[in-house]
Amino acid sequence: MENMCASVESSVRTQLDSISSISMNIVYSNAIKMNFREFSTTFQRDGTAPADQAASREKAMAIHDIVTAMIGAYQSASEINLYTMDGSCVEAGYWLRTTTVDLERLPWYSQTLALNGHKYITAPVVNRELPAKGENQKSQKFISLVRLFLDTDGKPEGIVEVVQDCDRIFSLSSQLESQNPDSRVFIYNSRQELVYPYVSDSSYPDYYAMITHTAAAEGQAGVLNTESSGKFLFTYQTIEGYDWTVILVRPQSAFYKSLSLFRTTFFLIGALSILVTLFICFFISKRLTAPLEKLTAATGKITISRVLDEKKVNLTSADSSIKELSLLCESIRSMYEKLRSTSQEVLLSKSEETRAKFQAAQSLINPHFLYNCLTNISVMAEENMNEDIIRMCRYLCDYFRYISSSREMIVPLKEEIFYTECYLNCMQMRFHEGFTYNMNIGEGTEQIYIPKLIIQPIVENVFKYGFQITPPWQLSISSYSENGQWYLKVEDNGGLLSEEKKEELLKLYENLDMNKEWNSLQIGNMGLKNVCLRLRLLYATEAVFQIDCSTPGRTSFIVGGPIYQSREEYYEHHPEL
Repeated sequence: MENMCASVESSVRTQLDSISSISMNIVYSNAIKMNFREFSTTFQRDGTAPADQAASREKAMAIHDIVTAMIGAYQSASEINLYTMDGSCVEAGYWLRTTTVDLERLPWYSQTLALNGHKYITAPVVNRELPAKGENQKSQKFISLVRLFLDTDGKPEGIVEVVQDCDRIFSLSSQLESQNPDSRVFIYNSRQELVYPYVSDSSYPDYYAMITHTAAAEGQAGVLNTESSGKFLFTYQTIEGYDWTVILVRPQSAFYKSLSLFRTTFFLIGALSILVTLFICFFISKRLTAPLEKLTAATGKITISRVLDEKKVNLTSADSSIKELSLLCESIRSMYEKLRSTSQEVLLSKSEETRAKFQAAQSLINPHFLYNCLTNISVMAEENMNEDIIRMCRYLCDYFRYISSSREMIVPLKEEIFYTECYLNCMQMRFHEGFTYNMNIGEGTEQIYIPKLIIQPIVENVFKYGFQITPPWQLSISSYSENGQWYLKVEDNGGLLSEEKKEELLKLYENLDMNKEWNSLQIGNMGLKNVCLRLRLLYATEAVFQIDCSTPGRTSFIVGGPIYQSREEYYEHHPEL
């Protein structure tokens, strides 16, 4: 771009130098001055004699011949006009004629006078009287270089105008633009007027102002960022002696377009090379990692369900010829076998430990209940209640058969309620009209499986702590289910448990240390704590243990857990038992 810009600058400067030299040769030509003075004298006389008219034409012809000799046969200028200061004009070059003009109406007149002999170059103007060449044939625009004749005293004597075809001045610019469609040449004169392209087009941005604002160095490339057309690369040169500026611009996208084929080819070759390399690497790695894939698949089968499965499941072999992989495979197989045996032993131990803890907690209820019943029988014997003793013994026999059986840790709610009634009947025989109870078993809850002996400790706790008021005493047992949970509610009319005591008990049972409590189990004073421990052992976070004192004169104990309709369903969710 810098070379192209320098070439355009050199070509335009050469053309401007040419027409400037022609004007200087005419100004300093004594022959032209002498003939021009005589022409000026004879042409302006009124009623000029035929002899004088002939002399005027003769001087005009002489001027034309001298000008023709100067511009040569190829006409290095399109037209040369010589003006007297009073408006007489000799046209030499393409035309040979004399005319009279009003100099003050010419656009360059005042500027030419102000320059006092220095050259003035006009902007491109349309002149239909002169033939144009090349691309200028349609627009027919010409540029004039004008300067004054000065006499020996330095006063204006006349004006010389050298007219040149714009196509000739800017021929290289047009040629370079045709050869480089993406490049555009813009030439501004000393007055910052756009002289090329000389075809008027208001869509051109003012590149001269943009370059002035960028403060870019002459002869070096830079970047212009236009709001309407995007980014352009540019370079510019100043035509020395004329103060014209040649600017060459090219869109940044067009500049990189020449690299697109190389870039595309490079990327295609690179992509193809990468694909071939990847295919070769994949083929080699596939053969090398096939044993590892088998080993990975085998180790992926080591799940907790396969480890705990009682049926022996063997891992497949990697079948590798690589010694290290074979050793690794055998090590994993050995680890798997040890893991199976160890896990099953740990689960068996954990199951036995849990079952032992539950049975230990349950067994504490048996002697405690027996002590209370024997005490009741001794009191009844002292009062000669023989028939009641017989009935009580029958109830006790049924109840002790139930509590002494340790085969199952969960029973249907219906069965638990039946044997609880045996115990309550014994208490009713002891206290007669001083104690009554009622059962309100919800529909559909009788076959729900619940922990064995979960109600009796709560009922005993009521007799020990709740019935400290004057009889009659009342006890209510009810059951219901909600949202997949069963609930048992034991309510007494003692109403002796305060809110502070309730919160203290709930906080105590909520923060129980399971391991510590199992090590300190004892007979007596363990009723509610025993119930809480067994619920948490069976149901963990799903266990329900609540105390309600909101009803005046009533205290309710509520226990519950998830619903299971069979022992198989329960043990499926709790394999540790």
